[in-house]
Formats: sequence, structure tokens, C-alpha cells
Amino acid sequence: MRQRSMIQAIVLTALLSITGVMQTNAQAFEYPESPEGFDNIAVKYQGSRPTISDFATAFLNYSKDMEPLGKEYTEFYGTINSEWQRYQQKKPLKNKASIIVDTKNGYMRYEIRRPEACDTTVMEMCFWNCADGKHKMVCANTVWRLDGDYGWAEYTGTHFFLYDNTTKKMRCLLPEDIGALYDGDGLTVFFLPRKGKNIKVSAAGGGDRWDEVLEWDGYQFHQKEKP
Repeated sequence: MRQRSMIQAIVLTALLSITGVMQTNAQAFEYPESPEGFDNIAVKYQGSRPTISDFATAFLNYSKDMEPLGKEYTEFYGTINSEWQRYQQKKPLKNKASIIVDTKNGYMRYEIRRPEACDTTVMEMCFWNCADGKHKMVCANTVWRLDGDYGWAEYTGTHFFLYDNTTKKMRCLLPEDIGALYDGDGLTVFFLPRKGKNIKVSAAGGGDRWDEVLEWDGYQFHQKEKP
């Protein structure tokens, strides 16, 4: 009986130690300020918490009016926003587009293909619950594939937002401030997780292509080291 009590005491001490470290890390971690020129975005929702659809609606409504990012950018997201509204109204989509919403896994995907031009564009979104229990990390990512390879346009790339559970608003964060800027030799393309928590990365350089991973630690990302 005494030996059992000693084991229970050791286990309890270890658990308290781990909890203390987690609380210390949560208290010590602070997210950086947002870059200038980006306003806080209100996220409207019903129920106890926002879903990926609520984040998508907020992001698309905001992005279609971001004129400083260029006409090509606003036109692209304006088109997706129109399709998104049709999807929510259960109307047929135009332009041979498709939309997938996986509410359970917090993921949405808009895709439009133009086979005659060997052209595919994907805009996807997901979010992560932060370890402090006070925030969510929201990400919107757009990839353009042309003639079997990735291309660049004003609207391609990745946007990160920090959502505050209290204010019900999200603000922009720079990828490099949360460990999500991958330093490759060529065009870097992200693929958001529909399941799981890590971002897959493809980078091209000198005609080569390889896969990398950005691991989510509950607050930010870290480039996974290869074995």
C-alpha cells in the first residue's frame, strides 16, 4: 500500500510539473503586432464558436475590397466571394467551380479548373486552436497550377490571421513572425491540412522538387528537421 502511494505521489508531481511548464509557456508567449495597413476583421457567427464557414465569409468579404493589394487580387477574391455566396444559398456555382466545406475538420476548399488552358486554381482555408485557449490561428492559402507546375500571381500565397475569442475579431500576422516563412531556393507552395495540424510545403529549385513540413506547436510553426 505504501509503495502504491509513493507511485501515485510521483505521478501527481510529474503531472503538476508538466502543467506548470505549459502554463508558463502560455503566459510567456506573445503574438507580434499586425503589419500596418491591415484592419481587424470581425467574425460573425451563430452558436458557441465560429466555424470554418464563418472565417471564410469574413476573409472573403474583407479581401474583395483590399485594393492596395492590386486589381488582380480584388477581382480574384471578388469572384470567389460571389461563388461562396451562391454556395451558401445552395445555388449552382458558375465557371465550373467547386467548393468543399468540412466543418468537422475546420477546412474549406474552392477550386476552379480550366482543362483547355491546363490551369487549376485552389483557394483553401483552415484554422488551428491555440494552446492558450484564447485564440485561433486562421490561414487562407491560394495555389495556381499551370501546365503541370506551380505559378505566381498577385492573388497566390498564404495569409495568416490571429482570431481572438473574446473580441471576436481576427488580425493579420506575417508568416515570418510565426515561423511560417519557408526559405527555399525556388517558388514555395503551401498545402493546408484537411486533417492533422501540419502544413506541407513544396519548394522548387534548379528543376528539383522536395517535400517539407511546417509543424504546429500550439502557438506557431517550426520547420520539421529531416531524419
